[in-house]
Amino acid sequence: MLQKKRARQFMLLSVSCMAAITFSGCTSSTTTSESASPKATSAESTATAAASEKPNVTPITFSMSTADNKITWDNPVSKKLTEKTGVSLKYDLIVGDEKQKWDIWLAGGDYPDIIPLDPVHIKKYKDAGAIIPLNDLIDKYGPHIKEKYGEYYNLLKSEDGKIDSISSVLLNKEASPDASPNFIVQYDVLKEAGYPQIKTLDQLFDIISNYVKNHPKIDGKETIGYSAAMADWIMDAQFNNPITFAAGLPDHGNFRIGSDGKVTYNPLTDDAKTYDAFLNKLYTNNLLDKETFSLNLDGMRAKMAQGRVLAAFAPAWVVGDTEKSLRAAGKPERAYAHIPIYFKDGTVDHNNTITPTGAGTGQWVITKNAKNPERIIQFIDYLFSDEGQILTHWGIEGSDYAVVNGKRQETKEKISKVASDPDYAYKSGLKSVSSGTAGDWFSLGNGTKLGDGDYANPVTVDSVVANYDDMTKDVLAKYGKKVWADFLPPVEKVPGYLWQLTPPDSTKVPQQKISGDWRKLVPKVVMSKDSAEFENNWKLMTDTISKDGLAAYEADFTKLWADFNTSYHKQLGK
Repeated sequence: MLQKKRARQFMLLSVSCMAAITFSGCTSSTTTSESASPKATSAESTATAAASEKPNVTPITFSMSTADNKITWDNPVSKKLTEKTGVSLKYDLIVGDEKQKWDIWLAGGDYPDIIPLDPVHIKKYKDAGAIIPLNDLIDKYGPHIKEKYGEYYNLLKSEDGKIDSISSVLLNKEASPDASPNFIVQYDVLKEAGYPQIKTLDQLFDIISNYVKNHPKIDGKETIGYSAAMADWIMDAQFNNPITFAAGLPDHGNFRIGSDGKVTYNPLTDDAKTYDAFLNKLYTNNLLDKETFSLNLDGMRAKMAQGRVLAAFAPAWVVGDTEKSLRAAGKPERAYAHIPIYFKDGTVDHNNTITPTGAGTGQWVITKNAKNPERIIQFIDYLFSDEGQILTHWGIEGSDYAVVNGKRQETKEKISKVASDPDYAYKSGLKSVSSGTAGDWFSLGNGTKLGDGDYANPVTVDSVVANYDDMTKDVLAKYGKKVWADFLPPVEKVPGYLWQLTPPDSTKVPQQKISGDWRKLVPKVVMSKDSAEFENNWKLMTDTISKDGLAAYEADFTKLWADFNTSYHKQLGK
């Protein structure tokens, strides 16, 4: 999956906990509300009435977990949040494996008041009685939560009717202006080739092959035609996701879903064979990174930051700050164009999808250890309010933004700081602990407008362009584009993604076998010496994984997806 990315957006826990996946929030009540999805007008009137009541701003501190050591409460936005709500957060930093720490906490019962969990751990914590349902608390203290969720409110509920977690709801109707396709090619490679239209992997191969012939070394180091990383968790994003995107399909993690609803394991499809053959061709022509199968994400980024990686499958979250490093080093020509590339020219791309909510990761739960959980819900409700959205996404008026002709605009000072300081979002407080795949502080989605008719956050086409350097603008102009998002196909709204759902227990053992054999055997496929060996190694991999219980594994996920869709449409009353 692409997190974070994307960094993916929505979901309902699994069949047994569909709502936990959709939401992660805070509540102290143990009873559930079975009320229908609130009407927009009712929610708005309730929110207005609640706003007229004097909020409880008595100082109170709650503990919250984070794996991000840069997150603090000592910044302008956090201080303003405390002023408005009385709430302060004391971050419990997780060092090492975050999920392992969640399990340790659960076993010992010593966990923070608020934890941003994934759907699997929401179910674990719920089954252990470690989190509290949020229905009654939201009914009493969450008018803005209800208002923003509107017709999607029931998606917060699990199969038992309880709301177990809270994450963001996506109200945007178009792709984010800062979104981008996931294949990258160096500016200088495109320039030397005459800014060609690269539509297919075969065309990409020819272009990088020619460039490497002319430039075998960059700054004294060997030029890397195409890089990828396999070590650790990054393997799925680097060896599975390119298959999905090159085929123009929605991102369902390591699966694809047919028009008949049948789920298929993506790494063994014909498209997967085509992509592995592409990697094999790169390998046999000395164009594939020699350290691919031992490389982790940090290692891949380090090579990109050196300016010697010509191309890769690298979503924005993989690229990270490497382009800032290149520009700071005086190498803007080594930055990357972000373009869609397919197996076949003329592919109809259905990958640019959005979901109703930002669940799937970073869903806030309130544990039973929390005292005064109603104050947590009031705090979250403020974050969902228009005032809270402006504060946490635009920042402090005067220093971060100004109102010009009735519209919010980022100040030149802020734009300059963002461009020069990669930690500005942390220092200002605009960066938060994950609240779902949509972004920080329960983002409503880039391009969403608030009640005043202005944007909920400053990510607009103009703001994105304002942060481009001249070379980026020039490269985009060569292709008749203004932002990288212009390369994307029209947005399609989908209920959710398979990777967001909690798999049934019956998939655990085969999943370990399948994943282990794929990790073990795909390097042999890619490093085959010739086409005959490639075919033999491909057959070995498919035969081995098929014997791992693949058919039953796919059948379980087919049922999971079918049950999810049935529940989704039932909850929406459609």
